[in-house]
Amino acid sequence: MKKAWLYSGLILSTGIVLAGCGNEKQAMDHDNMQGSGKPTVEVNVNVPAKTMEEDKVVFKASAVEQKKPVNLEDVTFEVWEAGKQDGAHQKFKATLKKTGSYQAEAKLAEGEYEGLYHINDKKGLHHMDKISFVVMDHSHEKEEASHEHGHDHETVDGLSVHYMGATKAKAGAELPVSFHVFLDGKPLKANVQVEVIETGIEKHTYVPLEKKGDAYSGKVTLTAPGQTTVRLHVENDQLHHHQDELITVAK
Repeated sequence: MKKAWLYSGLILSTGIVLAGCGNEKQAMDHDNMQGSGKPTVEVNVNVPAKTMEEDKVVFKASAVEQKKPVNLEDVTFEVWEAGKQDGAHQKFKATLKKTGSYQAEAKLAEGEYEGLYHINDKKGLHHMDKISFVVMDHSHEKEEASHEHGHDHETVDGLSVHYMGATKAKAGAELPVSFHVFLDGKPLKANVQVEVIETGIEKHTYVPLEKKGDAYSGKVTLTAPGQTTVRLHVENDQLHHHQDELITVAK
């Protein structure tokens, strides 16, 4: 989740692009100069770290004011191929799903993507920040999983991973999963997700985990009775680590 940078809605579009290159302190200073005080609308955005090519990328945004959901003026996601900002840009306008919650979907080819979200709230402020994600070819992922399965528990120097969750669940129930991920004794900053591999189900489900304190946590739903593999993926510029946890799913 990301908290938006805030800019005045009266700034020309050129000014918005320039403001996006500044830092958060500059954005805060700008609000103070306008005499607006501390902005009250908080915007959060969620984009999956990875999506299979046959699936749609789902972009989500939500807004609250004084802890209550509020509607926005408009929500748009702008994306392009990573490293090709001067190339073709695609824009996806989000629709209102319920009070304060918006969603856009996009069918994209395999590749790495980056971009921006643009959100105007009803107070005339513009919220903007960077996004990035990967669209993967499913057959490639299956080959990679098969190739690397024997290395799931291969150690990385200084890396320590500890699963904190149940190893038994009922079919159809949500299972909370949480992992401590440390490198050289310190919490590791990385993209962390779990891949759910269920008996008799060819399609794998990918669930991004959120960093909460010194752990990465989330919830998965297990539908097929039997042995389910919850495969942890930990990735950053220095490493790509897999680790399997077996979950017994009862009817």
